[in-house]
Amino acid sequence: MKRPWPLALLLAAGLSFPGSLLAHGVEVYDISGSADKPVATVHFTYSTGEPMAFTKVKVYPPAHPDQEILLSLTDRNGLFSFTPDEPGEWRLEAADDMGHQGSITLQSSAREAQTPEKKADGKAPLPLRMVLGLSLILNIFAVYSFILKGFTKKGTKQEVSHAYQ
Repeated sequence: MKRPWPLALLLAAGLSFPGSLLAHGVEVYDISGSADKPVATVHFTYSTGEPMAFTKVKVYPPAHPDQEILLSLTDRNGLFSFTPDEPGEWRLEAADDMGHQGSITLQSSAREAQTPEKKADGKAPLPLRMVLGLSLILNIFAVYSFILKGFTKKGTKQEVSHAYQ
């Protein structure tokens, strides 16, 4: 009769570490394209290739690496995108409710030239204001001339007396 202790030992080891035996890993890929683009995109997948769909993602900025500033979800394909607003290393962490976790650190230049500049004063550029001002003056002169010519032709005595004869 064979001894059952090797089988019992194997069973005990399997029951001791069920998470490590049943779980699969997480893979994280930066698919942003280039450092010149302002949008950072990350692909979170399991090691089987299945996307980590609708998984929580936490974003940590370079200035405060221990302070989470954004909590969001991946899309159904395991993709997550955000726009870094300051240069440095941004850390992203994704974790599902089954204990799978993945993280990545992205380097961002976050240059000022990448975001469109907004004018705070609300004024149009000087050449445009000059053209618009000149156009306004010419339009006022044209309307005044048209109205003035119309009143002088209709208001003369010849037209009035000629109309009643």
